[in-house]
Amino acid sequence: MPRDKSGDIEATRKEWNQRAKRYDEYYKKFKGAVEHCVDWELLKRYLPKDRGARILDAAGGTGRITLPLAKMGYQVTLCDISPGMLEVARKKLLREGILERVEILECDVCKLGFPDESFDFVLCWGGTSESYEELIRVTKRGGRLSVFLVNRCRGAIDLFSQDPASALALIESRSDCLYDDGVRHRALTIEEVRKSFEAEGIRVLDIYAVCGWMDVLRIPEEVQESSRWDESFFSQVTEMVLRLSREPSVQGMSRHLVVYG
Repeated sequence: MPRDKSGDIEATRKEWNQRAKRYDEYYKKFKGAVEHCVDWELLKRYLPKDRGARILDAAGGTGRITLPLAKMGYQVTLCDISPGMLEVARKKLLREGILERVEILECDVCKLGFPDESFDFVLCWGGTSESYEELIRVTKRGGRLSVFLVNRCRGAIDLFSQDPASALALIESRSDCLYDDGVRHRALTIEEVRKSFEAEGIRVLDIYAVCGWMDVLRIPEEVQESSRWDESFFSQVTEMVLRLSREPSVQGMSRHLVVYG
């Protein structure tokens, strides 16, 4: 019998609605601010030169990326499964006076209500592995796509203390998924990412390893959680993370991979 996913969707919507009001607090802390800075430094290298280009921020939540894109003049469509997250985004855009520049839609990224090849650039830094075909479908031929995935190696490392058998199955490729907050994520190595996207006809431009570097760099927990920090140290950490994101010998220690194609 086919699995009824309606319950999963409603549970996911409810969970993110509950998180909506406090979601942005993470990015006000040192670790979140570093993560955001690194994400943006990587992203801006691939944005369309034409500021009139149409961009889809799928599963874009509270508009962390939509807001700066709209300020730059891009035509942005922000969609998310959570009306609570989108309401936070709407208020932020309204405060900045740019709400009219952004189309906000509540939808499941696995069922995007857009015609084929609707957008010049599509990014999805949330969602599930089941959404990739839809993301590719709505990207224009010759356009660009950016997707976050779970890093198989780091996923197995993090899982090992709780469930050694599952961690070993994951690292040995006998399993390819992890569950985070009840959401299924496909876990891949860098090579598997490349093969997976190229099999869909996507020419992979770059793959970076992002998130989870604070533990590797042994940044004290009190610094990670702080809302005030030394700007010089912040710049040093950001530069280190950017360099690590491109370093093949240590990329397996990152929690996520972001592919640009």
